[in-house]
Amino acid sequence: MSKPRAPSIPPPPRRIAPRRATASRQLRILERLTAGASVAEIAGAEGLTIRRVRQIIAEALASREVDPAAGFAQLQIARLGDAMRIAHTKMMKGDLQALDRFVRLVAELDRYHGFGRAAIVAQRARAAAAKQNARQAIEKTESGETADGAAASP
Repeated sequence: MSKPRAPSIPPPPRRIAPRRATASRQLRILERLTAGASVAEIAGAEGLTIRRVRQIIAEALASREVDPAAGFAQLQIARLGDAMRIAHTKMMKGDLQALDRFVRLVAELDRYHGFGRAAIVAQRARAAAAKQNARQAIEKTESGETADGAAASP
């Protein structure tokens, strides 16, 4: 008896292979960018021009429907996340200097998420202004003034 042959898997059609290569190249470029490589370094590693690498990055961000400022913030957040993992690993191995770096990275990450010092100061200022407005409204009510500043009639 002869053994049944396993069905062979045909190679992907010719039009799919270039798409895979292009997608793979785009992913490598974005990973290198996230890791902190410059556009010139990426262009050299990929054998492309700097202009073409910039086009690929712009196309990748455009296809994700992210505005450039938000895209930059997402890129920075990804970089900070990588750095935090490294600092955390070193910190867990007993490197006390890594603790300081980890705390700084957390502060930077908070800044990108809107929890930085400026956001907290602004939030406190809004809360103080709201308290002041409430106090003034209570004082006006207690003194018998109307909303337009005239004395209320008894």
